[in-house]
Order: sequence, then C-alpha cells, then structure tokens
Amino acid sequence: MSDQSVPGDDLVQSFGLMDKGDCTGAMRFAKSAYLAAQQQGDPEMLARCMSQMAWCCMRLGDVEAGLECAVAARRLWSRLENLPELARIKAIETFLLLDTGLSDDAFEMASLAVSTAESCNDPQALAFALNAKGVALAVCRQVSMAVPLLERSAAIAESASLLGFYAFALLNLGFCHAKLAEEAEASEDKAAAASWLGHAIATTDEAISAAAACGDLWILRVALGNCAEYHALRGDVASAMVHLERSAALPGEGGSSLRIHYLYTLATARLRSGDLTGALQAAQQSLALADETGQIDHQLNAAAQLGRVYEALGQYEEALALQKRFHALYVRQSGETTQRLAKAAELRAETSQLRARARALAAEALLDALTGMPNRRSFERMVEDLAGSEYALAILDLDHFKSVNDHYSHLVGDDVLRRVSRTLGSHVADLGFAARLGGEEFVLILPRHDTQRAVSVIEELRLALQDIDWSDIAPGLRTTASVGLCSTAEIPRHDEIMIRADQRLYAAKHGGRNRTVWRDADHLKYAG
Repeated sequence: MSDQSVPGDDLVQSFGLMDKGDCTGAMRFAKSAYLAAQQQGDPEMLARCMSQMAWCCMRLGDVEAGLECAVAARRLWSRLENLPELARIKAIETFLLLDTGLSDDAFEMASLAVSTAESCNDPQALAFALNAKGVALAVCRQVSMAVPLLERSAAIAESASLLGFYAFALLNLGFCHAKLAEEAEASEDKAAAASWLGHAIATTDEAISAAAACGDLWILRVALGNCAEYHALRGDVASAMVHLERSAALPGEGGSSLRIHYLYTLATARLRSGDLTGALQAAQQSLALADETGQIDHQLNAAAQLGRVYEALGQYEEALALQKRFHALYVRQSGETTQRLAKAAELRAETSQLRARARALAAEALLDALTGMPNRRSFERMVEDLAGSEYALAILDLDHFKSVNDHYSHLVGDDVLRRVSRTLGSHVADLGFAARLGGEEFVLILPRHDTQRAVSVIEELRLALQDIDWSDIAPGLRTTASVGLCSTAEIPRHDEIMIRADQRLYAAKHGGRNRTVWRDADHLKYAG
C-alpha cells in the first residue's frame, strides 16, 4: 500500500464498477483507495475517495454513512477550492438528505450546488447539480418547477456528450412526469393523467436507451423498474413484464434495494394480470428480502403489497395480519425517521446555534417579513433557474389599496396583504411560483405556460380574490386586482417580459381596474 499509484488505481476500479452498476464492488475499492490515501496523507485523493463512497452509499441505500462521507468530502473540497468537485459533492449530499427526509435542507444544498457549478462553468458539474435541484423540488411537491431544471440538465449533458448524466436526468424527468400524472389523477383529470403517464414512459424509455448505450447498469435497472411500474399503472401488463424480464437478465447484482423494487413491481404486474399465485410469490420474496436487510421503507411497501395480494386471494386473516404489521412498521418508521433527522442535523451543523442563525438569515433573505411568502430576491432566483425555459409572468396589483389603509387602518391593510398572499400561494402551488414585490404588488410565474394558456389560471385567481369574504376583518371591505400578463412565447428576454407585463398592468388600471390585460392592442376585459 506504499506505492503512490495504488489509491488512484483502486479508485479507477471503483469508478469502473460503479459504471457497471456494481455498487458493492465499487464501495470495496473506494474504501481500499481511501485507506491508502490516508497512509500517504493525500488530501485531494481522500476527498475523491470520500465523494465516491458517498455516491456508493446513496445508491446502496446506506444514508447515514453516505452523509458522513459527503460532509467530510465537502469540507475538504472547500479547503482545496476545487469548485467542480465541490458542486458535485453538494449534489450528492442533496440526494442523501432527500433520502433522510430533510427536504428543505436538501433544496438549500441543491441551490448551493447549482450556484457553485455555474461559477466554475463546468458542464458535468452543472448537469448533475441541476438534476439534484430538480429532484429536490419534485420531492417538495413543486414538480412543475422541477421539470424545467431536469430538462436543462438533460440538454447540457446531451450537448457535452455526457451520456450517463443524460440518462440520469431523463430518469428523474420521467419520475416527474409520473408525479404530474398522479396530480392529474387526484384532480380527476383522466385525459391529463393518461397524457403525463405516456410522457413518463417515453422519457424513461429514452433513459433506458442512454443507460444501455453508456453501460450504466444501475441507472438501467432503476429505469427498467420505473418504466415497468408506469406500464402496470396504465394497465399494460405485457409491456411491464418485458421491462422486468430485461432487468432480470442484466448481469451482476444491483443491490438489495433494486432487487426489492424489482420484486415489488413484479408482484404489482402479476396482480394486475390476474396471476395471483405469481403475485403472491413475488410479494413474499420482496418482504422477506426487505426483512433481511432491515430497510423499513421497503418493509412498509412490501407488507402493504403482500396484504393486497392476500385480499385478492380471499385470504382475509392473512391480509388483516399484514395490515397490523404495516401499522407496527409505520409506528417504528416514525421513530427511526426522527432519529435519522437528528443524526443528519448533527452531522451537518457546525453548532446548533450557528445552524439556527444561518436558517433564520436565509429565511429573512428570501421571505417577505409581513406575509411570509417569497420576496423579490427569491423571485429573481427563480427567474435565474428558469433561464432558457418557457414560462408566463403576471404582475398583480391590488386596486385602491391605499383606501383600505385610509378607511380601515394599516393593521387591516396588513391583514389584507397576508390573506391575499395565502390565496395567491394556494392557487399556484401546483402550477408555479408567487412572490410579493413590495407594497400591494405581487408577481406570479407559471412554468411551461404560454400567454394564452396562462390567461385562464390568472383569471380564476383574479376572481378568487374578488370573492374573498372579508367580513371577519372589516364588514363592507372588498378587494379586487388588476393584472398584466406576458410570456416567453412572446418575448424571450426576462427584463423585457417584466416591462411588457408592467405596461399591461398599467393598461388594466387605466381600463377600469379588476381585469387582466394580456394583449397590447386588443386586450380582454372582464366585468368586476
């Protein structure tokens, strides 16, 4: 182990095995390289080894060990001032934090990863960081905002011929499309749900092709499993089985997590096809492996699935027993989640006081003090993230708001601003982003909307503001809003979009207020 080439040689072996999907073997060689680097006192090699071990842990599902490696590697890369590697480890830490349940911290870390990657102009680091931020947004239920980031990640990776990063971006983009299908299904929009599920399948099939082309068997296994699940949801059991059979035929082992997911999806497909015996066998194997590994998230899913199979078989006593076990696992999971959150917070914080202060400062910097909604700075960050993608932008101003302060008091005016902020936030929560620019002026961003498509969303919101019942605050109080609307479909530059939207807001005010203006000459008018 005294040979200077040994750490590097072992790390190259680790990278090669990782590319082939052998995460266990990759971890073994990464640890060997780490021990050799320790003996040699090589800080850069130590940082590379810990970054690789963190990524191996993420893929293997060993979140706590992965976070320890990621935090240590991040500190080393920061001291070494290696910005591309610093961006990469921040992205890896993002994925680990998401697996821990710290979604807010994960989004913060992902934002730092993107900022770091953009500052060093490294396409690989930027593609990976954008991917992490997109997934963080999706987990935070901001799927419509996640999609443009993942599309940008895929575009950067494809243009730089980074096939593995391209496959990974497409994999997560397909996941977002499936989430949009779920949202549409929950809203009982069957046509939209079917459309988004079709997008999920098409995008994930692209990920499968890219992963197969670059030989990344881990991404290939995940993509095949996801696509099989999407086909099963659509009722196309034959296609689901084709993907599962292809996954089963891949060489090597993908790790216990992927094996459990494979068996779980196989049970779902067989159950939908009416093969109850085959479904029972796969579900039992899935739960047995989850019990063997002690991965409680998988145990929960497998227990629920096996319970459904028993119910379909008419074995209600067994189904009831599985339901009781599911409840016990759920209670245990809640306790373990709390412990993991505490451990992750301990790992990431230099001291609890400094960490609390940092969060307070971050909140102050990005949130409006009166309403608690995003402020102008937060809005500007969101616009930067959407650079190059399609979106509509609306500037909204409350009509005659000065008279509210004059006739009812500034305290009532503040209550009006807070309630309007909540109304704006709830109406665009699943579609986009709302912020307070200052005073009684607000801005809304709707990703993947052109002007025409955005009109109905904004009009629904304007009418909701008009119909707010203010009797609990001040009897007789009524508020309306004027809106100016524009989009990248008309004008590509953001600063020009803001100017045009502001001009249309001015036209709405001078056209009688309580209306949306979305054209320059022939604008629409709505009765107030």
